[in-house]
Amino acid sequence: MEKIKEIGGYFALDFFNYPIYHNKGIMLNSGRNALRYIIRSYNIKELVVPYYTCPVVWQAIEQENVKTIFYHINSNLEIDLPQLPENKFILVNNYFGIKGKYINKIASIYPKLIVDDAQSFFAPKIGLAHFKSPRKFLGLPDGGIVLSEKIVTEDFPIGTSWQRCSHMLLRADISADAGYNEFKKNDSSLDNLPIEKMSNLTSKMLEMFNYEYVKKQRIKNFTMLHKALKNRNLLSIDIDNEDIPMVYPFLSEDKTLRKKMIDKKIYIARYWPDIDIKCPPSSYELELQQNLLPLPIDQRYGEEDMQRILEILDV
Repeated sequence: MEKIKEIGGYFALDFFNYPIYHNKGIMLNSGRNALRYIIRSYNIKELVVPYYTCPVVWQAIEQENVKTIFYHINSNLEIDLPQLPENKFILVNNYFGIKGKYINKIASIYPKLIVDDAQSFFAPKIGLAHFKSPRKFLGLPDGGIVLSEKIVTEDFPIGTSWQRCSHMLLRADISADAGYNEFKKNDSSLDNLPIEKMSNLTSKMLEMFNYEYVKKQRIKNFTMLHKALKNRNLLSIDIDNEDIPMVYPFLSEDKTLRKKMIDKKIYIARYWPDIDIKCPPSSYELELQQNLLPLPIDQRYGEEDMQRILEILDV
């Protein structure tokens, strides 16, 4: 039944009309369900997966009854094995959006490479398939995007998103602290969602962003932090020209820095506190889990904000 356009009445949110990035992709309701979609489209029964990753990736794989084979990563955030079997489906994480060169390199080696681009929204498609989580880069309640040549024949319903917007509204109206509990609740609500098409609301919100500005500002902020911190950063960083990072990953032995940042209202995530639920992490993965500081560099911030971060880090 054709939906009749409504005219008049109260105002809703106003949206712009910027072209949606990856608008040729398959638009779904979450990044984890985008991975489930890829598993179904290629009828994957076994998947080689990084151990250092978000546990929701494991959850998505288990929901599709796929056998998981884990691998660890080395100090370059790369596969810590001399060779993986070429005939298997392999999931690789574009960590922090800075591993474009590496993924380009291994895509020519592994024909069944699937890229977890949850932390690299702007990266072009390389390998067999990619999946994105745009809410990690943009103010969105949910959403996932699949870049793949294969599609699933199932007819998924359209999801809804209005019920997951409260944390964004509270942050805009009051503060980040005021919306944090709502953020956790809304984030948890994604855990067991069935695969659905992206909601009308999230689709419309994707038209609000000036993507060229977003990319430019992220690169500018990242470059400023890297110039100041590269000699202190225990993590080696070598980004590709097409890399648009999610954060600046700063690895330090100073365990006091996280608290210093949070006390000054610089909110630093921890990736990923629950990874030890599957098997013991490697010593390096444990170091990343405990000491990595993913410093904010996104489009909301400018040079003055980056300088404030550097001052707290005593640079």
